[in-house]
Amino acid sequence: MRGNLTLTGGRIASERLSAHLTPRLGKSAARRLLDEATARTARTGRPLDSDPELLDLLPPEELRALLDPAAYTGAAGALVDEALAGGGAERVG
Repeated sequence: MRGNLTLTGGRIASERLSAHLTPRLGKSAARRLLDEATARTARTGRPLDSDPELLDLLPPEELRALLDPAAYTGAAGALVDEALAGGGAERVG
């Protein structure tokens, strides 16, 4: 599975990076920067954590951490909390 995630060059976790950059750049600017960076990395085959414009904003180790899919659970925590609180779908059977 890790190999499949690596094939995306970090792009699979770009939403997390966008959320991190939005307070600093604004939503439109963060989204535009990421759109351009992902297009560049898709063209070159290089990973997103090597993009020069992103590296101008973030130290390499922080950028790598933000793009690590193993460290990003998205909304999973809130969804589990909701399910445990009984707000999820009804059980069948």
